[in-house]
Amino acid sequence: MAVIGIDLGTTNSLGAVWRAGKAELIPDELGNLMIPSVVAVDLEGNILIGQAAREEELIHPERCASNFKRFMGTTKKYCLGEREFTPEELSALVLKRIRETAQTYLGEEITECVISVPAYFNNDQRYATKQAAQLAGIYCERLINEPSAAALTAHREDGEERVLLVFDFGGGTLDISIVDCFENIVEITTIAGDNHLGGTDFDREIAFAFCEEKGMDWDKLNRRQQANLLLESKRCKATLSLQNRVEMQFCPGENSGMEKLCMELDTEKLFHIGQGLFKRIKNVISRAITDSGLGVEDISGVLLAGGSSRMPVVQMFLSRLFGRDIVMGNDPDLLIARGIGIYTGIKERNEELKDILMTDVCPFSLGIEIVGDVPGGPSKMSMLIERNSILPCRAVGNYVTANDYQDKMIFGIFQGENYNPEQNLKLGDITISVPKAPKRQEGATVTFAYDINGILEVSVVSNSTGEKVNATFVSGYSQLSEKQLAAKKERMEAMSFLTREEEERKAIIAMAERLYAQTSGELRCHIEQAIALYSNAWKSKSPIRIRKWGSEVMRRLLTIEISLRKNVFDLEIEDLELFEKDED
Repeated sequence: MAVIGIDLGTTNSLGAVWRAGKAELIPDELGNLMIPSVVAVDLEGNILIGQAAREEELIHPERCASNFKRFMGTTKKYCLGEREFTPEELSALVLKRIRETAQTYLGEEITECVISVPAYFNNDQRYATKQAAQLAGIYCERLINEPSAAALTAHREDGEERVLLVFDFGGGTLDISIVDCFENIVEITTIAGDNHLGGTDFDREIAFAFCEEKGMDWDKLNRRQQANLLLESKRCKATLSLQNRVEMQFCPGENSGMEKLCMELDTEKLFHIGQGLFKRIKNVISRAITDSGLGVEDISGVLLAGGSSRMPVVQMFLSRLFGRDIVMGNDPDLLIARGIGIYTGIKERNEELKDILMTDVCPFSLGIEIVGDVPGGPSKMSMLIERNSILPCRAVGNYVTANDYQDKMIFGIFQGENYNPEQNLKLGDITISVPKAPKRQEGATVTFAYDINGILEVSVVSNSTGEKVNATFVSGYSQLSEKQLAAKKERMEAMSFLTREEEERKAIIAMAERLYAQTSGELRCHIEQAIALYSNAWKSKSPIRIRKWGSEVMRRLLTIEISLRKNVFDLEIEDLELFEKDED
């Protein structure tokens, strides 16, 4: 049974496996590598995942959920139709789809996976990701930081010895890692990040700027208008990756009393619109370099990962910041997935990868709450393991009682960088009994051991009695019992899912109808022909014809969609025309 790697992204997700001496990305039945991280419930109550859900989002945004990765490890709820979901449950549906796709592609059962997470995910977010895998019916022992996976890909492909700054900018998160690549070692030295900064934030800033320029109030738009404006913002952002200028168009709707509105958008204007976001990006980069103890001149190169790093305005910003050209490698949005594929080979102890050593670091400091400096005042943190400590790591601290004749010591375990414990993430408490005595006469020794899988082992020993209390902290987040987990799995299994073929059909037809509405003339004729040919394939009930025409029609529709992003409507006919004959 193969171990697969899963790049669980904010915008798209991918699967990978180590096979035949290389990391191989896993396509779905239509040949698509990326599965949109979107879940929807259609009007009939069926669960839609991926492209079908993304198309549904344009029609019924209130029945769809996306960007839920940002809220992993929180109590946020999503109401889709009459159903309610947590971010972990939505992620589990995406993971379940990737697992099914991998099983079909590889022809074997998949029971274990490695999942990538933002380097700056805290323990709650990491635990929630593992919990999502449990709900999806797949075991996940190991999480790998996304920039680490990207660096592993780069070093495996060229073997160059250098110090890299990995700039991992996805749809919803930004991760910065300083990586030292030497011989067969990939060593992560420092990490920094922002779990609420990504390409979707640029979409929102463009939409807000459009509203401001046109005198509209974003908050007064309905959900469908907001969704359509964000879609247009995303389209224009993508177009600016191909050309310097684009016209943004938005139709508020028949009942709004407003005609179609337009706004010119170019790279310079986008840079101005995104000023606040670029300041945040600069702060994260500065923190990573400062923590590393290096100077900008010590960085050999910048490795771009994540789909949002494709934006020319982002690369222009980085070039100015570093004072050098930033060269984008091949497929930055696939870099992480390939790295996870390599890591599955390492995990399976593949002979070709046995000499590769990859180290990682602790993303946040770990410590305990102690009495503050002012009597009766607020408490403060005592850090035992500092952020960017190489994993696995171990630290020991000695603590004494704060009050006369207290009979126990309570140690609050926290993760974070703030002086005030209340502003950090609480992982839990450990209580130990101590003999009554004047303050500072009794105490305990606390040992932290933090491993590569994000598991913190804490040991507390009374200095005078030798009593010992051990505890394991995976997360302070509410952990599910076996009974609760079984109940959630049963609930998911009881959901109504379309067959893969029916879901693909729904996605293709919805996409075709959307593009039909956006085009005219010859392109519209091609789309009409595509719909007819695909419908005829379904009427034949031939799985071969359905699969063949599904792949072909999707390819043609994507060609048309790319042409719309470029604002090019004069494509050559041979680039678009479908086969005259429907041959099996």
